[in-house]
Amino acid sequence: MSDPMADDNVLDALAPIFLEMGKAVYICQNFEDSLCFMLSLMSHETAEGEEGAFQAAWDFHSTKILGNLLSALRKQIEVSDDLDKYLSVGVKKRNEIVHGYLTRNAKRLYDPKERLDVARELSELKIEVKHRDIVVNKLIDALLKKYGMSNASLKRNADELWSSLNSQNTTSSH
Repeated sequence: MSDPMADDNVLDALAPIFLEMGKAVYICQNFEDSLCFMLSLMSHETAEGEEGAFQAAWDFHSTKILGNLLSALRKQIEVSDDLDKYLSVGVKKRNEIVHGYLTRNAKRLYDPKERLDVARELSELKIEVKHRDIVVNKLIDALLKKYGMSNASLKRNADELWSSLNSQNTTSSH
């Protein structure tokens, strides 16, 4: 039978690692969604605004692995070698995080100093992926500008809709 106190100590010691991992996976998902969103916008453009084109492209691209999204982007537009290499590094770092990072580093988690190193390395990987997401979002903003929109305006609208819907739910449930 395991010692509940020892289990609590292990969980307390690993909590920062799991928090950092959660943040990293969230950033990785944002990067993937940004590429998918950009490809869907481009499909909408190619289809000259045809109803359902964006959703069909989203449905198609959202089932693809990240590397395939980057390949699809290369097919849609001319991507400079520098940008291609930069985004490819982001894909590799994302894959390093998502595909077994904690498993590969499990032995290191037993040692307090090594745990700190694992958390730092994970944070650095996350930041590298975030930088790539920012670049993709700048490209998205260039596409959205044609419609008089931006990422900032979309986020603001989403926040307002969220607040409106959630304030209605809290007042109607009382």
